[in-house]
Amino acid sequence: MTRLKQKYGLLIIGIALGIAYGLVTRLVFGQKATLASVTYLFIIPTILGIIPLMFADNDKLKSYKNIIFIPWLTVTTFFLTMFLFGIEDFICLLVLAAPFFILGTIGALIYRIVQINKQKSKGKLLTLVLLPFLFAPIEEYIKSPSDTYNVTSEVIIDTTPEKIWNNIVEVQTIDPKEYNSGFFNSIGIPRPISATVDKKELGGQRIGNFEGGLMFIETITEYDENKKVSFDIKIDPSTVRQKVFDQHVLNGNYFNFVAATYELTELKNGQVKLTLSSSYQLTSTINFYGRFWGDIILTDFQDRLLNVIENRCETKE
Repeated sequence: MTRLKQKYGLLIIGIALGIAYGLVTRLVFGQKATLASVTYLFIIPTILGIIPLMFADNDKLKSYKNIIFIPWLTVTTFFLTMFLFGIEDFICLLVLAAPFFILGTIGALIYRIVQINKQKSKGKLLTLVLLPFLFAPIEEYIKSPSDTYNVTSEVIIDTTPEKIWNNIVEVQTIDPKEYNSGFFNSIGIPRPISATVDKKELGGQRIGNFEGGLMFIETITEYDENKKVSFDIKIDPSTVRQKVFDQHVLNGNYFNFVAATYELTELKNGQVKLTLSSSYQLTSTINFYGRFWGDIILTDFQDRLLNVIENRCETKE
């Protein structure tokens, strides 16, 4: 044990300091430590990969296994700590995983090259830990672009347009047994429960109810019976759960649902193609990354909802 401490003691201290640094930055930045922050998503992971290696000797730095293992161990333990203390939800960590593991490794590799070849003072390199605190205020003054993205899903149903229409304008309560919950539902994405409409015409208000009490307030903007219905979407902020992911995304300033459209197309074989298109807006300096996850999660949601509608419409009365 003594020999182990002598050999790896400083490195273990470095890993512990890396984890502590990650927790401090997360707590200091608070709500600004979002999935749309360049500082939190790109700069901090890079530094997190560097800190433990500042306590490794050159022999350990020469091993490429250590360049991967040490940052990954640091990030994994950091994530586990945040999850256990309720600082981040599992879905948040899933979204953060790729940047933290990849950039942590890149940071470690850069440090290895610089330290072995240049023998830079570790004291000077430690000033890197201040970089997020210097860049974050600057990032706030950078105007974030707003982009709107569309996600489309479709299904072919062997039934009449009228029956489909009666299952999309209003949606009767969806029993958990008829909804094929998936991975994203299991880690926190709420499943749809029902939808009600006060009047089936332009200007009508449609209320979408989701698991956990979340409510979408939707205004009908296009209404062509048995053919097409569109509505704007607003989230009732008072119904957003206190979960970290929900507060980051649904009550944040960078993600907004915009609209949704159901469109029915009669096919020659007597079947009907039902298309569901949804649009959402991202406002950040890293919209490309938000879009990656937005498209995946929203496509999964739409496909599962259409599956419920298909099963309901094809059920023999």
